[in-house]
Amino acid sequence: MSNQDHNRDPYTGRMYGDEEESYIHDYEDNDPYGVMGYEEYGGQESFDASYYDNANDNYAEPAYYQSDVHDRSQYDSNPSGRRRRGNKRGGMDSDVESMSDGAFSIRSSLVRTPASHTSAADIDIFGEYRTKGNNSGRYANYAPSTDSLMNLIENKKTYRPTGSVTSFSQSASWVSNNDRSGMDFAQAELILNDSPYPSWSDPNQIPLSKEEIEDIFKDLTNKLGFQKDSMKNVYDMMMIMLDSRASRMSPLMALLTLHSDYIGGDHANYRRWYFSAQLDHDTPAVRQAANNKATGEEQVDAVDEVDNLSSFVENWRSNMNSLSQYDRARQIALYLLIWGEAGNIRFTGELVAFLFKIAEDYYKSPACQQKVEPEREGYYLECIITPIYNFLRDEGYQLINGKYFKRDQDHDTTIGYDDLNETFWTPEGLRQLVFDDKSSLMDLPPEDRYHMMKDVNYKKSIRKTYKEKRSMGHLITNFSRIWILHVVVYWYYIVFVADFLYDNQFELRSSSNPSSVVKSVPVLLPDIAPRRFSLLAAGGGIAPFIAIVGAIFELGYVRFNKNNFRILMNRIMVLLIFLLVDVVPIFFCWNKGEDPTFSYVQSDENKFVWTATKLTGDDLAAVSSQYNTFRIAKIVAIIQFIFSIFVTVYLSIAAPGYSFQRQGKKRSSQGLVNRTFTANFPPLSRSSRATSFSLWFMIFMCKYIESYFFLARSFKDPFKWLYQYTSINCNEKFIGSKLCSHQNYITLGLMLLLDLLLFFLDTYLWYVIWNTVFSVGRSFYMGISIWTPWRNIFSRLPKRIYTKILATADMEVKYKPKVLCSQIWNAIIISMYREHLLSIEHVQKLLYQQVPSDENGRRTLKPPTFFVAQDDASFDQEFYPPHSEAERRISFFAQSLSTVLPEPIPVENMPTFTVLTPHYGEKILLSLREIIRESDRYSRVTVLEYLKALQPDEWDNFVKDTKILAEESAGLDNNSTSRAFEEKGDTKVKADDLPFYSVGFKSASPEFTLRTRIWASLRSQTLYRTISGFMNYAKAIKLLYRVENPEMVLLFGGNGSAKLERELERMANRKFRFVVAMQRFMKFTKEEHEATDFLLRTYPSLQIAYLDEEQSPDGTSSKIYSCLVDGRSEILEDGSRRPHYRIQLPGNPILGDGKSDNQNHASVFVRGEYVQMIDANQDNYLEECLKIRNVLGEFEEYNPPTVSPYSPASEPQGPPVAIVGAREYIFSESVGVLGDVAAGKEATFGTLTQRMMAEIGGRLHYGHPDFINFVFMTTRGGFSKAQKGLHLNEDIYAGMNAFSRGGRIKHTEYIQCGKGRDLGFCSTLNFITKIGTGMGEQMLSREYYWLGCFLPLDRFLTFYYAHPGFHVNNLMIMATVQIFMLSVMFVATMNITLNICPHVDMNDPNYYKSILAQNCFMLQPVSGWINRTTLAILVVLLIAFLPLFLQMLTEQGFVRAVTRLGKQFMSLSPIYEVQVTQVYAYSISSNLSFGGARYIGTGRGFATSRLTFATLYSRFSEASIYLGARLMMILTFITLTMWQWPLIYFWLSIAALIISPFIYNPHQFVRTDFILDYRDWLRWLCAGNTTQESNSWISHCRLSRIRVTGYKRKRLGERTPSTGYVPRAKKSVIVFSEIFMPIISAVIVIVAYIFTCSRWGVPLYTGDTTTSSDGSVTYPTVDSDPVPDNQSSIFTAFVISLIPVAINAGMTFFFFAFAFFLGPLMSSCLPGFGKAMATTCHLLSVLIQIVVYYLSCIVEGWDTSRAFLCMIVTVFVQRAFFSILLSLLLTREFGEDETNIAWWTGRWYDKGMGAWVPTLILREWLCKIIESSIFVCDFLVGHAIFFFLSVFTLIPWIDKWHSTMIFWLRPSRQIRPPIYSLKQRKQRSKVSLGYGILLGFAFVIFVALVTVPYVKPITDSISVPETIVKLLRLNN
Repeated sequence: MSNQDHNRDPYTGRMYGDEEESYIHDYEDNDPYGVMGYEEYGGQESFDASYYDNANDNYAEPAYYQSDVHDRSQYDSNPSGRRRRGNKRGGMDSDVESMSDGAFSIRSSLVRTPASHTSAADIDIFGEYRTKGNNSGRYANYAPSTDSLMNLIENKKTYRPTGSVTSFSQSASWVSNNDRSGMDFAQAELILNDSPYPSWSDPNQIPLSKEEIEDIFKDLTNKLGFQKDSMKNVYDMMMIMLDSRASRMSPLMALLTLHSDYIGGDHANYRRWYFSAQLDHDTPAVRQAANNKATGEEQVDAVDEVDNLSSFVENWRSNMNSLSQYDRARQIALYLLIWGEAGNIRFTGELVAFLFKIAEDYYKSPACQQKVEPEREGYYLECIITPIYNFLRDEGYQLINGKYFKRDQDHDTTIGYDDLNETFWTPEGLRQLVFDDKSSLMDLPPEDRYHMMKDVNYKKSIRKTYKEKRSMGHLITNFSRIWILHVVVYWYYIVFVADFLYDNQFELRSSSNPSSVVKSVPVLLPDIAPRRFSLLAAGGGIAPFIAIVGAIFELGYVRFNKNNFRILMNRIMVLLIFLLVDVVPIFFCWNKGEDPTFSYVQSDENKFVWTATKLTGDDLAAVSSQYNTFRIAKIVAIIQFIFSIFVTVYLSIAAPGYSFQRQGKKRSSQGLVNRTFTANFPPLSRSSRATSFSLWFMIFMCKYIESYFFLARSFKDPFKWLYQYTSINCNEKFIGSKLCSHQNYITLGLMLLLDLLLFFLDTYLWYVIWNTVFSVGRSFYMGISIWTPWRNIFSRLPKRIYTKILATADMEVKYKPKVLCSQIWNAIIISMYREHLLSIEHVQKLLYQQVPSDENGRRTLKPPTFFVAQDDASFDQEFYPPHSEAERRISFFAQSLSTVLPEPIPVENMPTFTVLTPHYGEKILLSLREIIRESDRYSRVTVLEYLKALQPDEWDNFVKDTKILAEESAGLDNNSTSRAFEEKGDTKVKADDLPFYSVGFKSASPEFTLRTRIWASLRSQTLYRTISGFMNYAKAIKLLYRVENPEMVLLFGGNGSAKLERELERMANRKFRFVVAMQRFMKFTKEEHEATDFLLRTYPSLQIAYLDEEQSPDGTSSKIYSCLVDGRSEILEDGSRRPHYRIQLPGNPILGDGKSDNQNHASVFVRGEYVQMIDANQDNYLEECLKIRNVLGEFEEYNPPTVSPYSPASEPQGPPVAIVGAREYIFSESVGVLGDVAAGKEATFGTLTQRMMAEIGGRLHYGHPDFINFVFMTTRGGFSKAQKGLHLNEDIYAGMNAFSRGGRIKHTEYIQCGKGRDLGFCSTLNFITKIGTGMGEQMLSREYYWLGCFLPLDRFLTFYYAHPGFHVNNLMIMATVQIFMLSVMFVATMNITLNICPHVDMNDPNYYKSILAQNCFMLQPVSGWINRTTLAILVVLLIAFLPLFLQMLTEQGFVRAVTRLGKQFMSLSPIYEVQVTQVYAYSISSNLSFGGARYIGTGRGFATSRLTFATLYSRFSEASIYLGARLMMILTFITLTMWQWPLIYFWLSIAALIISPFIYNPHQFVRTDFILDYRDWLRWLCAGNTTQESNSWISHCRLSRIRVTGYKRKRLGERTPSTGYVPRAKKSVIVFSEIFMPIISAVIVIVAYIFTCSRWGVPLYTGDTTTSSDGSVTYPTVDSDPVPDNQSSIFTAFVISLIPVAINAGMTFFFFAFAFFLGPLMSSCLPGFGKAMATTCHLLSVLIQIVVYYLSCIVEGWDTSRAFLCMIVTVFVQRAFFSILLSLLLTREFGEDETNIAWWTGRWYDKGMGAWVPTLILREWLCKIIESSIFVCDFLVGHAIFFFLSVFTLIPWIDKWHSTMIFWLRPSRQIRPPIYSLKQRKQRSKVSLGYGILLGFAFVIFVALVTVPYVKPITDSISVPETIVKLLRLNN
């Protein structure tokens, strides 16, 4: 192949390095601004225009397609259909210059927005709609109709926006005005093409030339010792920012505003820091605050003068205003130099500000100015930055044997970036900077501090400022208001409803009860007010108690100093007073609160039945004094209740951080936090605040009403009958009846706890509902719903393109809008065609085309019928494939333009921005091998085959395009192109085309194979897809620049000229940069380097930032550099590229989890004012990129100030916009059910949720695809945070940081980017695990403390329920399920142990008398409670589907919403949701206990591979399978003893926890593979005992306990564990989760078992009654039989539980002894000796457990329900016992599995253990005891799963149906089965037959073991000596 072919892009057919865009290339012969006045698409040779009849300008109406009366054309007759060359214009009646009466008739000079020209005729078309005052940042209150905008333009209403400057610089725009009709071509070429910074090139306007600014940088570099490359880099950064700003304002104002943003403005972080650390005053939010008087005195610069806050502000402003332009540029340059070389220190914004201050002090000193010799290069890095970096690195890592390893310490003892940064917030913190001799840096003269920084002892100077202790206490401290709002209100409800607690006449008090009225005279009842109000008021004491607990925990988190201790102790004392006032009166009110005017007589039959009789006469007079006391008690109780309400309301509303503190003018550093940097929240507008209040009012109003009736009031009857139940005879040998007699209260306690959890969950349910309702309502308001009245989005689309996409307000329109719109629309359609989304036939119907006109043979422009066809049912045409990507993109584009968009400004005036993408190991470009071969032996399909099945239409378009290219390359004549459109009926053609339709090419030449690779890569989650998508920004900028500047096209020689192309490329590069941070670039494989090189050749302007490591000559040390290359970099001899910049770093920048560090090192190469954060699995589209100017307008910086920001006349500025978010479309939603569910969650969060969060001030930063205010964020710590582990979810911390420092965060609905999501079961749950563990780390963070303790209530609630509340909700859901099972288990034990009352009519007001007389247990109301609770839990789980349904309903219609949800339910997505909820809960709870949060590479490839059973079991056993198995055992017991229909739901839900990993495993039910899975699982159970194997059951066990024990540190430097290092969990942290909770669970089930045994042998009451002759009912005597008192169920429970453990202990020791003495000899003869030993021992453990189960059956007299409960006790007791052993006795693990292998083989002598052997033997013995029981669990549970799943393998065609469910592929497109050779098939059949028989045999044994207890002849034949039974029951 020729060199020319090598330089050709095989996908586009273009030459590499050719920068012309696709739409220019295809039509380079057509000048869009020539004599025709429009762009001709391919001429009539390419498209058949005969379909179109006539044209009309007013194509918004259907009548447009009928006639053309106003259109005039100047086209000359041209039979060839090609335009004439040249730039000469025609007459005045041309389309280009003529006026018409159409909808787009415009001939005026429009105002440039925001800075206008001086023409009196200038107008602002948005003037009537411009928002007055502060608003959300949009430029119109509502979306005006396009017609009204046009009328406004036509009427030429003059409007001059306030704050506009006189004009832009002359080089800033091509738009003509009254004073200037154009530019001289030579001058334009000189100014625009030769200057790198065009807007900073006019010597008459710029305050400093770029040469002078460069001299400033050189001088600073020489004086302070910066690196030359760093200086060049930040010089370019500053100049581009100045150029960007100067393009829309004067250069002087550009310099002023940039200096204001960096150094001296109201919102400059340096100014805030200076006031906080130097003057130590809060910074006023707006300039009016400067007039407030301050009471304190300050001494400034050692001058004894008293200044108030106003003086400080005015002095600062005066100093800033007096600076020369040179000084302003120098200060900006110095700050950028300091920041640009700071490396990881860039994460500490205030430390950077401090370094700037000391550098500035030194630079201005005489010593610096008089210095002759320049400072050595690198001095700043070596002496200032590196010591700080080394301190931070050593805090997290330690050096062992020449390698750095993570320290074995948690966050609370590790000083991180935030601790270091907060040291510089206050003068007290600055004084901590000391040297080795303990002298302070701040005691030195300011000019000496710069050089003395290298001697600061940071180890002594820096301390923890906030302790991120791993504790559940953070949930109480940070979210105390949530607990108060729920627990206290629930107390009020329950106490009010449970009136029987304090009213013994409660049954008579009901007005509906006939017993309360006797002969029409109401019965007098006692006054219960004192006791009721006092008991209610006691709930008010819960609020201060919760606050006290939170404050106590807070003492352990905040920095312990005198000030913080005083504040918190004051708060605790006040809260303690509140608590005492709330609680103490209850003793008086309860004792004196019984109405003395009544006499009370207790029933002899039941202690809860009383008779109250009103006193009269002398009896009443005798109690007058008591009555007075009673009245006092009543008053006290009412006051106590009112006070409790006040306390509850106050503590619910008031932010805890501000509680009980003086809110005077106190300096910020004297509070718990420095509010300047932590609680400076941006205010909400009035409308947003009203929306916020309305939302939360509706949520809590509905929640409190519904919860009262559904949870509290409905719980009254179960509460009453459990509380009033009088227990009957029961006994236990050791504890008697003390426990069993209170079984009803224990059950009641569990049910109350469950009811309280549901009370919490109710709130989240109503939050989801109302947030969705408000969000949908806002979508109607914004006009983005298809149900809005202005739905005709397509017919109005051309007008909206003109008014909202094009900067028409800044154009002198000499061209018809139709001409301009056609350029935009055609480019969009052509881009879709080139992406193979549209066929050539579809393109013909969608493009603007030229058609003959009625006059003189001229041609006119014809719009496509598409615009009216979409809103007119009479059109029956297909414009794109139904439900295709093209339809989605066009529909969203049209719909988005119906919303409010900020006004665009001309391209040359728009800000410069950068797209930043971090890359680690993501796939760059798929190789041919990857797409045409299966990924592994478990995969049944290639990537290409799967993509072809998912996108058949796009593949057909690609094949047709490829065939045409192949025929052209083969040199065929033009007629041969018709073959591309031939029918497939021709056999020869089909045979020839088979290679094309199979793999996409017929010739294996690189250009064709590369096309197929690119096609597949663009439909997978690859970096190439991301880059190609976001490089559309460059295409969009070029397109807009051409369309809006026709004069420019003429000036540069017309379309297709080299000068024009250079100008377009120059503008694109000037306004847009794309930086990819490739962290591993220098460690790429050959394939990755080739893919990267292809990217750089395809996109020469793409920039890659990477790390380069340079080893020292002796190899003992290295230097790391941050480098930047692009496609234009010089290629060196070794093939590498010479970097433009190579900046040395202080060390390895990857100190955290990677992504944030990667972003940080690349941030110095970002250019412009804004940066878009993009991940490496995203996509973008041309039509969305066209809106970039609108999005950047959301930052509200298009209107430049008219005066200096430092001038007294300057207007106050509102809080700046820090982040602008955008929507995401999850393009992986069509890849099966899991991809769709994941996509649905992302879509609803990115639209419904964020829409409301942004409106009410709760949105944060979520990474992609947010736009970032570069100056705001980089001066405050960067785009993310980077402490390892703590900042795992790095993006959200940047949002919290910006929000806490006063930055506004907005969200846009009119632009969206593509986003890939995880597709497989494991990958989606890996992502969920990462999010869950990251949330656990967030709970510990100081940011959550700030937001939770200092936000006002409504914004706190928004933050809580949108972020941590979701995860706490998942925790509570799973806790609810577990507590529900335990509660029902207790009810079931009562059902089989107590006398159950017969069913009664509870509507009968006297039913309770008969129940109390029977002394039986009233189960009926409890059963009703079970039904209601089941419904509540079901609703809570299903509510997750509501947002997606409403989102689809509003944006895509009812049919698609129902279809999508129906497909998800048919695919069993609720089962998946149960698993997701559990994984979320498990992740966050395990992280709060053990830590270990780390980045998990989820792997976003297509999940078509079948995973083995062992892989899935080991992955999810800890997370869900073990929990599901325990709950399944409890549920089985409940089913055996108390069956109810609602239990079916729990059978499904709990089964989902166990089987969902296998249900969503591709091809799980292929019979042969299923049986081979069984074989592999058995091997997995036995592997790893002779040689070390990572994929084995023993390795799985080790990994499970390593999170508790950790690894041995001494061996770490010698051998790194294959699993990575894991630290030992702190005992104080895990005591709750690993010791306390297992013990509590075991105690609960033991209590249940004890109760069932407490009445052993006592017959149950049948409920028979006798009726006497007088009609009275006589109930039989209950409990006439004695209760045994000589047996102990406690002893039985522990013995049955620990017998297997004891036997296993002896058995494992025996095997150890055997292996120790004979193992070395046997191992030499039998290679599998260790495996055989372990397998034998473990199988014996299984047998022992089975024997123990039958022993329990015998002990329980073959009562299977009680025997099963005994097994439940065994499981829970063993779990608690092993948790205690594991947590308290086991030492650390070795890095590898040496001790396990030595135990079974006896080879201890060659493992390198030395003197540790004796202790290791004891340790390993404990491990083997634990492992034996775990093996029994895994063996039995695994077999049970196999037995259940095997049933599905018997269903015919199960794999097809299963694949349809998972992949959503029709059976006709099913993935083919794998092809095996004959030998392989025979071998598979043989193996499957053998192991199938073994599985069947195991199933028979399992069924036999289960059914034996129910076969009476067998049970009667089994006898055990009575002595053993008595011994087990301790029956003497």
